[in-house]
Amino acid sequence: MKFLKRALVASVAALALAVGPAVSAEAASEKFDVTKLSAKSMVVANSNCRNVDVTMAHKKSGVSEWLVDVDVTRSGGIVDYVSFSHDGNTKRARSMVCPDWSGLGKYTLGPSDVWANNSSFSKYVDRTDYTKGYFYVRGKAYASLSSKRSGSTVTLTSSSKVYHPERYGKIKYSPKVKFQVKSGSKWKTLKTVSAKKGKATYKVKSKSKKYYRVTFSQVSWATGATSKSVKR
Repeated sequence: MKFLKRALVASVAALALAVGPAVSAEAASEKFDVTKLSAKSMVVANSNCRNVDVTMAHKKSGVSEWLVDVDVTRSGGIVDYVSFSHDGNTKRARSMVCPDWSGLGKYTLGPSDVWANNSSFSKYVDRTDYTKGYFYVRGKAYASLSSKRSGSTVTLTSSSKVYHPERYGKIKYSPKVKFQVKSGSKWKTLKTVSAKKGKATYKVKSKSKKYYRVTFSQVSWATGATSKSVKR
C-alpha cells in the first residue's frame, strides 16, 4: 500500500507541475486531517499473535479520494502499520500484534502518511499527520497469599507472577502489594510492601481469626491482581 501511494503521489506532483502555479495555489485550500486514533488495550496469557482493531476519525474538504497509512510503534520502533482509504477501510482496520516479538507495554498509533486528491487530480494533499493514539498490551498477573499463626502474630506471605510472552511463561513479578484485612463488608489496607523476587511478607497482631488478602494495581505492561482470601 505504501509503495502504491508513493507512485500515486509522484504522478500527482508531476501533473501539478505541468498545469502550473495556479494549481499550487488551489492545492493549499485542500484539507485532510486525522482527528482521532484509538484501539482497545489487551491482556495476554500466551505468546500468540493477535489482531487489534484500530479506529480512525478524520475531517476533509475538497478531496474525493484519499489514503492514510498509520504507523504502529512501541518504544520508537515500528511494529506494523494500518491502512485506511476512501474505497476500503474508512473508519476501522486491523493491525497484528505479536507480543513475543514486539513486547508488552504502551503502543503508539501515528504519525500517519496522508494522501488525498480531488476527482480531476488538480488538487491534492500529501503530508504527515502527527495525531496520535495509544493502547496497551499487558501480561496477565497472578497473586496468591499464604498465612501462618504463632500466638497472636499472623504472618502473611504473598506470591506474585506475570505472564511474559518473550519468556514464554509466567515469571516472578515484584509489584507494590497491599496487604488487606476484611472489616465488615469492606477491605482495609494494612500495609503496602514492595515485593522482592515475587515475594512480600507482612506480620500483623490479631488474637481473633480474620480474613486477609493481597492485591496490586495494573501498570503499563502488567495487569493488576487480587488473591483469594485466607482466614487465619
